[in-house]
Amino acid sequence: MPSTSVSRIIAAPADEIWETLADIENATRWNASWKEIEITSSQTHGEGTRFRAKVDDELAFEFEVADWVAPEFISFTPVHDPMEPAYSITLDGHAFRLTKIDERATAVELIASATVHGFRGIIMGLFMWSNHQKPGLVHALDRLQAVFEPDKEFVEDETIGVLEEDDSK
Repeated sequence: MPSTSVSRIIAAPADEIWETLADIENATRWNASWKEIEITSSQTHGEGTRFRAKVDDELAFEFEVADWVAPEFISFTPVHDPMEPAYSITLDGHAFRLTKIDERATAVELIASATVHGFRGIIMGLFMWSNHQKPGLVHALDRLQAVFEPDKEFVEDETIGVLEEDDSK
């Protein structure tokens, strides 16, 4: 099972970062790939909450909150259609781990994990998947950080689709 992660320190209390991540209906604040969120379960918070994340007008993905340990750990797992074909690599989910540093700073780790199928999946998982996932993970952390540090400016890098800190100021 390949996995990869990125982490950084965000200048905000862990409880505030948790509130932002746990507010699933407003996850578009930190995930630019998700254009709209629709809760599809009767519950709106906690383990078992299901939601649909629209990527564009025609494409949406179903997710379920698989883990919810406030204010330390939350994970989102795609809900796969049993009739969906087996791909070489299948995303198992994304998770945030929050570690309080002090009252004003939190270490945030964003983790992606997948399952591989067959020889091709093993090769892709070993040599390509991590590099494919990391730009999106960095982008999500950039967006999350911008929620709490709006004075820190980021610029869009169109070549890889991630935000980079603007050091020109």
